[in-house]
Formats: sequence, C-alpha cells, structure tokens
Amino acid sequence: MTYSVIRVRATPGAARSGRTGGVVVVAGIAVATWISFGRHLFGIGGDLTIIYASTLGVIFAALLVFTGVAVGRTARRGFETRALTYVFLLASVVSGILLGLTLPDSTPRGLQTIISGNTEPGLGIAIGIANPLGVVGIATAIIALVLSIRDSRGRITLVESWSDEDDGALVDPA
Repeated sequence: MTYSVIRVRATPGAARSGRTGGVVVVAGIAVATWISFGRHLFGIGGDLTIIYASTLGVIFAALLVFTGVAVGRTARRGFETRALTYVFLLASVVSGILLGLTLPDSTPRGLQTIISGNTEPGLGIAIGIANPLGVVGIATAIIALVLSIRDSRGRITLVESWSDEDDGALVDPA
C-alpha cells in the first residue's frame, strides 16, 4: 500500500475588477492620515504630529496600500481572497482608528489625547492603551499583507492518495 501527497495550485476562476483592492488602498491612506493628523481636527495638534506622520503614518500607509494592491491583484487573477485576510485587515484598521484616538500630542497645555484631553487619569490610561494598539495594528497589517500576497498567487491544496499497488521489489523471495 502506497501513500502519496501532491501539491496542487488552485485554478483561477473568472477575473474580476479588483475594486476591493482600491477600497483597501483608500482606507489605508485614510487610517494613516487619521493616525498622523487626526488630532488637528479637534484642535489639539502639536509638536509630535510630524513624528507620528513620518513614522506611524508611513508604516501604516505602506502596509495597508501594499495589502490593497495584493487584494486587487488577487481578484484580477481570478483567485479568492480568504476571509482570514479580511479579518486581519479589519483588525489593523480598527486598531489604527483607536490608536488615532489615544495618541498623545504635546500642546501648550501639556500632553493631550482626543479621548481624554489633558485630564488625569484618562490621559494616562489613553497613553497606556496607545502603545499596544500601535503594536497590534502594525502586526495585524503585516499578517494581512503576507496573507494577501499568498492569496494572489493562488491557494495550494494537498491532494492525498492511497494505492494498493504491491511493490514486487520489496517482497523477499525466500
């Protein structure tokens, strides 16, 4: 009895327009802009804005834009984007939105966040939540990017088979 496994790449279906990828790109730019400059909408933009824009904003924009491009490529090639990719993408976007609400900025009145202003203990709690939200947002964006790139190449499935062929070379004639 013989057992064998073959890796089979999915055959592409009908090509689609890839509009979902465009939506992901626009959402990624919007989230990066929110993280970078959202505090200015509430009048508490300060000295840290340029640092947030050049670090967190660029990182979020790059990861989410490349993810959007890969999602669009997946649709244009006729493959399906798995639900897990969208789950990680949504988690990254939600983390980015919440991060924009909790990032502190240095103003003449001291550190302030959109959620708490400059009042304690809310300020300390918001600052404490901001770091994990940033880490989770970037980590889930990286995972979404990797999954979307793998989706754009087509899913690989393992096909298992058993055969009842008797190998004569393995039988000892004695």
